[in-house]
Amino acid sequence: MSSHSLQNNERTQNLVRARRKPQQKPLWHQMLAFASSPQRNWQGGLELRGYKELSNSTPVAMIEVGNVQLAIPLERGRRSVQPCVQPGQYVRKGEVIGIGDDNTPWVHASTSGIVERIDHAYAADSAEPVMSVILNADGLDEWIERPVLELPQTPEELVERAMQMGIVGLGGAGFPTGLKLAGAQQPDLLLINGAECEPFLTCDDRLMRERADALIEVTDYLADLMGITLTRFGIETNKPEAMATLRAASRYARTQVEICPLPARYPAGGQPLMIKSLSGRNLAPGSLPADIGVLALNVATLYALGRAIFHGEPLVRRVLTLTGDCERPGNVLVPVGYPVSELREIAGATPDGELTQVGGPMMGQPLPNPAAVISKTSSCLIFGAERFLPAIQSPGSCIRCTRCVDVCPMSLRPLDLYAAAERQDKASLQELRLDACIECGSCSSTCPSNLPLRETFRQSKTELRA
Repeated sequence: MSSHSLQNNERTQNLVRARRKPQQKPLWHQMLAFASSPQRNWQGGLELRGYKELSNSTPVAMIEVGNVQLAIPLERGRRSVQPCVQPGQYVRKGEVIGIGDDNTPWVHASTSGIVERIDHAYAADSAEPVMSVILNADGLDEWIERPVLELPQTPEELVERAMQMGIVGLGGAGFPTGLKLAGAQQPDLLLINGAECEPFLTCDDRLMRERADALIEVTDYLADLMGITLTRFGIETNKPEAMATLRAASRYARTQVEICPLPARYPAGGQPLMIKSLSGRNLAPGSLPADIGVLALNVATLYALGRAIFHGEPLVRRVLTLTGDCERPGNVLVPVGYPVSELREIAGATPDGELTQVGGPMMGQPLPNPAAVISKTSSCLIFGAERFLPAIQSPGSCIRCTRCVDVCPMSLRPLDLYAAAERQDKASLQELRLDACIECGSCSSTCPSNLPLRETFRQSKTELRA
């Protein structure tokens, strides 16, 4: 990374200074009392069949890249980077291929090979094609020479490292981790989300079992650097092996990290619910965890951040669950931009004509195109998903049964929200707290009339913002 080596970035430091408030403790430090018990209950949610046993019994396998063509996305939502490579250029694994502004993490080559072109391609979890670097892998998977980097000594240096190493939230949202760290306003609580409450997904479970020492190491480092006094891992009770392994690693490291149980109930990993369960603090609609003194990270994001801090390794691969109707389910460490079609063969999956679900059945989506590739936020592929997911039914009329109210984990009234959305009554939508909806889909899953509640709420949110 000769011309793009890590160095003091004045713009990044200015961003951090603008977001942090070092002069005095925020008001919530004086007002919020931490309860003696870390467990806090929330109402609603669903007890779903997990299908975890399909893929959680074997260690994470390494994908041999081979001579395949990768399409490495340069876009995520409204964020995009500018390519800094040209067709015909040879790149090595970890080399910078896209540079963003202060708010956008960089993108790196996930293997070695020759750039064929810059073009649009489908990412597995994106409904529309995104600009990508099309890379013909040479099969060598050769790393760029990585200089020995000093550990970041300040939060500003950590933000810079995270942005230049391309670290984003791997729990699904893909929000830049550097921006989250920059926005942390002197947090006193670090929460690591290891819930993985969606059925079928086991990538975080295997990561916690197999990389517990590394996770504890980066957790301690992060808490010390940020001046955080209390750290908790939240893990659902249906992952006893992960919980035991992390507790053993915590004891061995003589750390104060607490390993806390979360209810095995969907959506226990939803950020407001996870925070409530582990701290008793309430995340108000429209507010950020930093507003109540919390820094919250997904466990896979934490691991990727640790690789960047201690090994100078950019985010070029992730653990992905292969499951559903396939001969060889499990979890694989896969390069970003790797074709789903190749993973289908590796898993021994069903033909292309059957449904492949990207992500879990609750918040995931169908594979947009057979030629799609894995992005940084792709966590799971469910092959032959129609054998496991309920068939789509035609919607009827609301019968006012209030089942949606019973299961809403945010204590909303989805039936009233739906009626207001149908009337396009923006005032009522705001009064009924549409902004508190976390789009978990619990209401849609239990509606006997098959109303498209979540999709309607999603659309209404977009219209309100506009």
